[in-house]
Amino acid sequence: MNGFMKRCLLPAVFALAQAAVAAAQVAPEIQLSARGVVSANYDVRSAGDEEAVADFSDSSLLLGFRQKLYSDYRSRFVTGFQFPDAGSSLGQVYFNHVFMQVENRANIFRLGRTRLGSTLLEFSTLRDDDALDLTDVLNPFSDGRDTEDTQFGNLVQYTHIFANRFRLALHGENLAESGLEDPAVGLNSGGATFQYRVPDTQLWNRPHLMQVGVSWLARFLDQDDFGGNRDEVLNSFIASTVINLRPDPVSFWDFRVQVIFTDGLEGMDVLDGYRDVATARSYAVFGTLRFLRRRLERPSAQFSLSGGYKVFPDLVRDTNQWQIVGNALTRLGEDFDLVAQVQYRHQTGDLVELYSRDEVRFQVGFVYSLTQVWNEFFDDRDSLLNLEHNYIP
Repeated sequence: MNGFMKRCLLPAVFALAQAAVAAAQVAPEIQLSARGVVSANYDVRSAGDEEAVADFSDSSLLLGFRQKLYSDYRSRFVTGFQFPDAGSSLGQVYFNHVFMQVENRANIFRLGRTRLGSTLLEFSTLRDDDALDLTDVLNPFSDGRDTEDTQFGNLVQYTHIFANRFRLALHGENLAESGLEDPAVGLNSGGATFQYRVPDTQLWNRPHLMQVGVSWLARFLDQDDFGGNRDEVLNSFIASTVINLRPDPVSFWDFRVQVIFTDGLEGMDVLDGYRDVATARSYAVFGTLRFLRRRLERPSAQFSLSGGYKVFPDLVRDTNQWQIVGNALTRLGEDFDLVAQVQYRHQTGDLVELYSRDEVRFQVGFVYSLTQVWNEFFDDRDSLLNLEHNYIP
């Protein structure tokens, strides 16, 4: 019997054990992330309008899966939704992330719906659309009712990483079209981005230069929708940088700034609607000065002052807008923050009829962020929660 066990039974048990280990190794990594953003908003406009609302927009839930492939690549599938602004035409829930990704150390292929390349930086505003007109290249195919039209869309993207710090990304996008007679289902935008970024694994070194990036975006406009006599390409260019002014491990200061130039359509000298705002020649700049207090490498308090300016040089009337955003947060518990923010926005010229001359918004609220991972065996180069706006960038 002992001889039989040595010859047959023990090898069989060993083979079953190996099969069990192999099965465990190909089990997917499962990620669950959520961010709750709830605030009380009080708006005052120059026309005399006042409004107070309980706002839970941009609260989101994300589910992700990652799997090792048979080569040095790994796959990723992410699906998630957020709650859009009150009165949105998108309904109660909007699926802002549904994409597949295949990547290795130096290459990333992404296909599906996710954040568009309309901006290069995150700013420490409570929500990512608080200064959308100044921080993002606007979607010329949208009627402007939903901010998600500018921020999210379907895309195909390839990114190559050089020496862990340089990224070249090429993408084609299908921007959401609203209010047009024949919405396109194919690619209506394309572009390229080149960035220098310090890897997340090196953030503890706190170098003075954290990021420098440039981007080119081209939107392919159909003459039937934009009243021209030929198809045109609307070009926009973005440049950005992030500088650590005082890279102290406890009392930390940084400054981030982004500039956007849109070349505009010929003959555009009056703004009659949102699409004119998106397609007219414009220059925009937005920056943030931020102080972050860290205790034991955990954020405990943050104060920031952001501001931006946008001008339309080709219009008949002198038209520009500028905005100031100040906010403060204190951490009440693990990933649970109390946030207060005030915004002031001023418009002149044609923008007064489209928006209002002055608007002030006061906000007080809570933000709760959480992430849970099962079967964790991958690095965290791009965490699931980083797909959503992070006001502690």
